[in-house]
Amino acid sequence: MLTLAVPPDFDLPRAVCSYGFFMLAPNRWDSANQELHTVVHGETDRLIPVKVSSRLRRSNHHRGGLQITTPRVTRAEAARIKYQLTRILRIDENLAPFHRVHRKAARAGFGRLYRSATLFEDIVKTMTCCNVTWSQTRRMNELLVEKVGKGGFPTPAQLAACRPSRLQQQCKLGYRAERIVRLGRDVCEGKVDLTRFEDETLSTESLFEGLREIHGIGPYAAGNLCQLLGRYDRLAIDSETYRHFREKHDVPTPKDAAGMRKLHDRIEKHYAKFAPYQFLAYWFELWGAYEDRFGTASVWDENMSEA
Repeated sequence: MLTLAVPPDFDLPRAVCSYGFFMLAPNRWDSANQELHTVVHGETDRLIPVKVSSRLRRSNHHRGGLQITTPRVTRAEAARIKYQLTRILRIDENLAPFHRVHRKAARAGFGRLYRSATLFEDIVKTMTCCNVTWSQTRRMNELLVEKVGKGGFPTPAQLAACRPSRLQQQCKLGYRAERIVRLGRDVCEGKVDLTRFEDETLSTESLFEGLREIHGIGPYAAGNLCQLLGRYDRLAIDSETYRHFREKHDVPTPKDAAGMRKLHDRIEKHYAKFAPYQFLAYWFELWGAYEDRFGTASVWDENMSEA
């Protein structure tokens, strides 16, 4: 049993059930018990199942944290588990600056968006989100975990060892199979250094352009990866963004390419007032619309096909 300290404003259900990745394998949210179940990698990539729950506050002088239930682990693995969960739940992010520019989000305690234990996993999952339905995205990740990762999310080496045609067939990835295998191989061979994207001194523009250099990463995917890396001053705009904005702000559907460019510019302008937190402001609005439609995310049924 491990414990992990969290800041006073941290709320486990809100931190987990805040972005669709929490519904993708190997993650599972137990809505009945309000617990996160996932699988992380330990030493020599040993798969370690973990259960994360809120630790009750014992007194005003003892702040509650997170309780992590695992099999027996080494001291090094315990530290690695805590490191990965800190990244997944963005425990070390300071939400105060965002909350100062977005009071509604502050009152809701919104701002920590669920992500993966590694940037590599975030990239692969972002690839599986493009040009498909949400149910297809979920199925791709289930199969990647089952067929390739053997219960955990596949490592670069595991994916590098796959033939694209076999991966496409086994995991229903379509054209993404070639891109995902190539990413695994490029990481293993040192052609893509993912650590450079964690450099906080990089400007968001440089980060975005660097991500675009990865084979298969387009403008939407690069924008989404920026927010997954904690850079919220760039939107990730796709068809869902257009749909939501038109419905939320009563904007007619554009009739041509010129109209779409105007809509795109209008979206950028609308969220610019929340800079440098444009994405968080947009996601607060979009996620709120999802919860209005499906109910509070922390009690969503795990079998939901769309969200």
